[in-house]
Amino acid sequence: MPINIVDKKECNGCNACFDACGDAQAIRFEIDKEGFWYPKVDLDKCTDCGLCEKVCPELNADSPKLKVGREPIVYAARHKDIEVIKDSTSGGIYTAFAELFLEMGGYIGGAIYDDEFNIKHIATNNPNDLPKLRSSKYAQSDLTGFHASVKKLLREGQKVMVCGTPCQMAGLSILPQYVKTTIYKS
Repeated sequence: MPINIVDKKECNGCNACFDACGDAQAIRFEIDKEGFWYPKVDLDKCTDCGLCEKVCPELNADSPKLKVGREPIVYAARHKDIEVIKDSTSGGIYTAFAELFLEMGGYIGGAIYDDEFNIKHIATNNPNDLPKLRSSKYAQSDLTGFHASVKKLLREGQKVMVCGTPCQMAGLSILPQYVKTTIYKS
């Protein structure tokens, strides 16, 4: 049974279903009148594999992969460089972690503005992309292909750190066996 969003509360627009669909390319995203993306399934292309439903964080909200502890854990930090802090919306903590990941040979990911001022998610190991990844974008990001690129990097044994909204990260964390959360201390 392909994913069928009847009520918008059943979808957070994470795009995980699109990436799970893969070669069939039966899912596309349409923008509603409020400017948000929702999946639409082309039933002629759908193979009824069920992967779209399997990776959906909304349909799998009770999955142990999405459960967190009862008590939230809170950390506070900021970057040492005042210029990074001025250019950031989180005290530069994303930049601090991203710099560490890049030094370890890993990949970083998050939302950027492209050349046409659209917001999309990328995964990169290029330090020159870090300034583009800084700061909140305050609009829905296009994650088309992002989950697949992160999954590919993880399959190749790469370290990947990504940043996004909770619903975007839920869509990523439901990826089978490839996602492992680790906090690195330096």
